[in-house]
Amino acid sequence: MKQPATPILTILRPLALAAVLLTLGAGCATTDYVTGKRTQNMYTLADEIQLGRSAYLETRNTLQKTDTPINQDPARVALIREITTNIAAVAHITNLTYETTFVGDPDIVNAYAFPGGHMMVFEGLWNETNGLVQTVDELAAVIGHEIAHVNCRHSTEAMTRQMLPNLLLAGGMIWAEIEEKEDLQLLFGGLMVVHNGLVVTKYSRKDELEADRVGMFYMAQAGYDPAAAPRVWERLSQARPTQASQPLSIFSTHPRDTLRAQELRKHLPAARARYEAAPVKRDGTRRLSDLPPTTTPQKTKSKPKPKSNPQPKHYKN
Repeated sequence: MKQPATPILTILRPLALAAVLLTLGAGCATTDYVTGKRTQNMYTLADEIQLGRSAYLETRNTLQKTDTPINQDPARVALIREITTNIAAVAHITNLTYETTFVGDPDIVNAYAFPGGHMMVFEGLWNETNGLVQTVDELAAVIGHEIAHVNCRHSTEAMTRQMLPNLLLAGGMIWAEIEEKEDLQLLFGGLMVVHNGLVVTKYSRKDELEADRVGMFYMAQAGYDPAAAPRVWERLSQARPTQASQPLSIFSTHPRDTLRAQELRKHLPAARARYEAAPVKRDGTRRLSDLPPTTTPQKTKSKPKPKSNPQPKHYKN
């Protein structure tokens, strides 16, 4: 015998209340380190450091399992760490352990930061064929961008924003399952995908623009020419389709429109003033192609296993 229908509000109300209390109760007490404004973030800085370290170690272990070289090129490791140290010294949160890891994979054009200060820079970022940066200043623009993400606490702010809608949508899916309403299960599941794929991405675009601006200010204060920043993102906006489709690539994970470069050029005079006031001017015009030959061992490629029943070459799964 089928049980009486459970009103959806019976399930959604406690979930909504819990989400609101968590989001507002924890988040309202938080002040943005960069803007000084009140913001919602249910994670403390200590939480963020722990989350970021766990994610960093997991990512590093995954790379090592595939024999990807980690920090095995002294010249390049020294360069990215020197830039990181210089920029971190002028950031808003100076008591974090900013640590940059060099990943010796020339095929991955990327750099990213974890909450709390750990970062990874991939060798492919300055690959002569498909890379994004060509000079020390341009590399500083990318590292400044990542340090800005850390200081703006974009990761945990996004996690806080997602909590309420995801809890409500999950509650809807639970209700639909209890009521055996398969069509509504699919609807709520689809809404969750749309929310995480479009709404969250919209916030991410806003975060990227903020990290662009803040990162350019950081690099300027550290003595790197901020004019390099819009150059980098102009190059990104002109990425070829083959570059944009590469997995794990900065070309596929960042907005490619020209808005970013336009926004940076709008803020360039303010950044230039910070650069002129910087106590030290770095030699950022050095070309990365002039670095000593890489000492990173080539990543070993595993031999493909023979197929017991090979398919014709023209066949696509």
